[in-house]
Amino acid sequence: MGIRYEVISEDEILCIKDLCNELMAYQKSKAAIHPELFDGMCFETRMIPSIEKAKANYIIVAKDGDEIVGYAYSNISPKTIYSNNFATLPCDAFFDFDSVPTDTMKLWGTVYKVTSDRANNDKFYIYANFQWLKSPFYELVDKMTFGFPSSAGFYLPTSNGSVTQHQHRYSQDPQGNGNWVDYAIDYTPSDWEPNAGVAGEFDLRSSTEFTLHKGYMGQYVYVPTSKNGTINIKIQYGHKLYSGQPSVSVYPAGLSITPTSSVDTASYALTLTY
Repeated sequence: MGIRYEVISEDEILCIKDLCNELMAYQKSKAAIHPELFDGMCFETRMIPSIEKAKANYIIVAKDGDEIVGYAYSNISPKTIYSNNFATLPCDAFFDFDSVPTDTMKLWGTVYKVTSDRANNDKFYIYANFQWLKSPFYELVDKMTFGFPSSAGFYLPTSNGSVTQHQHRYSQDPQGNGNWVDYAIDYTPSDWEPNAGVAGEFDLRSSTEFTLHKGYMGQYVYVPTSKNGTINIKIQYGHKLYSGQPSVSVYPAGLSITPTSSVDTASYALTLTY
């Protein structure tokens, strides 16, 4: 008897559980990068959450007689469902979650070499600024991150247990008429990770429906002169929705905003050859 195909409903997916688990095991056996990430992948952690969170599902099985010998599954899902990492991988491994429109907020950054005050070390200055062009609906605590790969050899200056040579500042235009109020400069990052980057908090102060916001962040970093290469530096801005503030995490590219469905983001990429 030849192979025949049959579409099944979401209520019938238990019939492909064994095949799904075999697929997860096969994928792990072929994984060359971080095979341990497949340790928690199975029918219960991959297939079921995917089906439950999708807007629409299409599942077809291949049968040899009455035996199911294969299946294909596709869905339509908003990319934000991956923000809770149900697939065990950080969601930005799959998608670019930048979601703040460029006509709503402007983000810009640069990096350049400066005169070093440490022997046998080069010194660089990373700088970025943001400006809201329209008043955001949610005015909570936002964050900006500078992230770079640890393999680059960059390190943060410290003194008395704290990261130094850092500053970030928030400014507010209460009426949206160009009269900016500058708040105090903060010389300590809100978050930092060794050899991976820093973050700064920006408390968006609400005044009127026309209120605009802007801010900047700067950080000096060092690298031994024996090191050289070309790297990307990721500047990312996280705008919190509903309540609280964005969190940060360390990914292979360095420190960045933790992707969630309650945080809008904007990114700016830099390339540095040193």
